[in-house]
Amino acid sequence: MTDQVSARVASVEQTAEWIELLRRDYEVVAPVKTGKTTSFRPLAEGLEVDWDYTITTIPASKTIYSPQETLVRFARTEEGYRAEEVVPEKRKRILFGVHPCDLHGTLVLERTFLGEMKDANYASLRANYLIVGLNCQSIGEKCFCASVGTGPFYGYWMGQGPPQGCDVLLTDLGGRFLVETFGVNGVRLLAGVEASPPTPDDIGEKLKREAAAKERFRKSLDTRDLPSLLRRNLNHPTWRITGEGRCLSCTNCTMVCPTCFCYDIWERVGLDLSVIERIRVWDSCQDERFAEVHGGNFRSTREARLRQFVCHKLSYWVEQFGCYGCVGCGRCMTWCPTGIDLAEIAAEIRADEERK
Repeated sequence: MTDQVSARVASVEQTAEWIELLRRDYEVVAPVKTGKTTSFRPLAEGLEVDWDYTITTIPASKTIYSPQETLVRFARTEEGYRAEEVVPEKRKRILFGVHPCDLHGTLVLERTFLGEMKDANYASLRANYLIVGLNCQSIGEKCFCASVGTGPFYGYWMGQGPPQGCDVLLTDLGGRFLVETFGVNGVRLLAGVEASPPTPDDIGEKLKREAAAKERFRKSLDTRDLPSLLRRNLNHPTWRITGEGRCLSCTNCTMVCPTCFCYDIWERVGLDLSVIERIRVWDSCQDERFAEVHGGNFRSTREARLRQFVCHKLSYWVEQFGCYGCVGCGRCMTWCPTGIDLAEIAAEIRADEERK
C-alpha cells in the first residue's frame, strides 16, 4: 500500500450501487444484522449492511484468522503416507464496514503473524483481503476505544494507522458518505463510481461527528504509566478476589478478542487411517490446561490466568510489540458471564496505589 490518499463524497444510492459493483468481483464480507445480533457475513441477495452497528461478537480480524485451519494432510499410499501441504484457497474478498477499533485490532494481530517471524498461512489468507473501514458513531456501553486512542474515528496510534489498516475508509455524514482511499488498491476499488469532491462543509461535518461520538463514551481507561503500574502490582489482591471469586475459565474473553493469537495443533485421524490432518485451532490462556507442561502447570489457578490476560493486554504487549494488546472494543467484558472488567481492575489497582 502506498501513501496515496484521496477523498470523495458519495450519496447513499451511489454507495449501494458501489457495493453491488464490488460483489461482481469480490466476496464482500460485511456487518449484517440478524435479530438483535450483528456479525460479519458474506453479502448475498436480500442482505444489507448494518451501518449503525455498535460491535460484533466475533471481530473482523478473526474473519481472516479463523477458529480452525487445516495445515497439512497426510494421505496413505501403498508406500506409506504422503504429506500434502494445504494451501489456503485464493479467493478475492473485501472485509467491509470495519470499525476503527477492529482495524487497529487487525494490525495488532499482524504484529504477531506478520512481524519478525511471518506465519505463511496467515500471510496467504491475508493476501486475499482488501479492507473497507467505517468510522464508528454508535458507541456501546462497554466501549472505551477513545481512552486507548483507537477510535471512534480512524487515526494514527502507537506506530500504526492510515494509510495502513484499510484501503478505503467511509464516514456516514447523514444522507451521504465521505469516502477516503489509501493507496492504489483503494483507488482501484472506487474505479467507475460516480462521486464528487468533498467540500469544506463535508470535512467540517466529519470533524463535528467525530467530536460528537467522543462525547457519547461512558467508559474510560486511564492509561498513564499503565504498563509499569500493572508490573508493580502483580501480587495485588484483586487478582485473587476476581479470579477465584468470579472467573469461570470459560475463555470467552480470548475467543472474542481481536488481538488474541494463541493456537494449538491437533491431529485429526479418520477411523480407517487413510487420511490424517494436522489442524490449527484457537487456544486460550484462560483454559486450565493451557499452561500444562511436563511436571506441572505453571498457571494452575484462575488468579494467575486472569492476571496473565489483563497484564498481557495492558502491559507485556507493549514490551513485546510496542503497542497495547487491547484496542478498547469492550468485547471481553461484554461477553464475560460474570462481567469481569479489565478497565475496572486497572482502576482499582491505580486507586490503591495512589492511596498509599
